[in-house]
Amino acid sequence: MEMPLAKDERSTLPGPMPDHEDAVKAEVEQVSSKIDKAFRKLAKKMRERADKAKAKADGTRKPERRAVLLRRCELYADAATHIEGRFSGGED
Repeated sequence: MEMPLAKDERSTLPGPMPDHEDAVKAEVEQVSSKIDKAFRKLAKKMRERADKAKAKADGTRKPERRAVLLRRCELYADAATHIEGRFSGGED
């Protein structure tokens, strides 16, 4: 059976500490930078795949295959646009 805390005992969990504010801000900046870099890399990869699908579609004579490749191009381009939209707000 667990004993209840006495009225004068305090939690040992750390609360907000103003002297750690700089360390927290630095960590946020570092992690945010890594996330942005990963999103940009992913968007670039999606654009490259869209371009590749478009090039294949342009060289394909079969209408069914061409339609599939064009749809693939659209999907990759839409994904890249969606990811890039995260950066259009300002921070760069």
